[in-house]
Amino acid sequence: MIQLFFLMLIQTAMLAFGQVFFKLGIQKVDFTWTWDCFIHQILLNGWLISGVLLLVVTNIYWLWLLNHYPFSIIYPLTSLGFILGMLAGVFIFHETVTWMQWIGVLLVMGGCFMIAK
Repeated sequence: MIQLFFLMLIQTAMLAFGQVFFKLGIQKVDFTWTWDCFIHQILLNGWLISGVLLLVVTNIYWLWLLNHYPFSIIYPLTSLGFILGMLAGVFIFHETVTWMQWIGVLLVMGGCFMIAK
């Protein structure tokens, strides 16, 4: 089951990085609700395009996982994304994380390990 844990880690990392790309892209958008904003700032935004493409690939990979593993095991393992998202917040966006949040991450990691065991 450790192999499954790593397969799910890949899936959740792709999902988390897709969301990171969305965050990086949306920070460059000035929402004026005009066609210029929509075309130039959203449709032509490299970060947003990268995020969409990565999430398409992630969903295809998810379909493969659904076909090969029990749903009751793999779906709870998607919570690894919470851990990766929090780490991205700290290291990419320089956000502050409290000690209670770190305890929550340790609990999630423990739960994921118990599910994959």
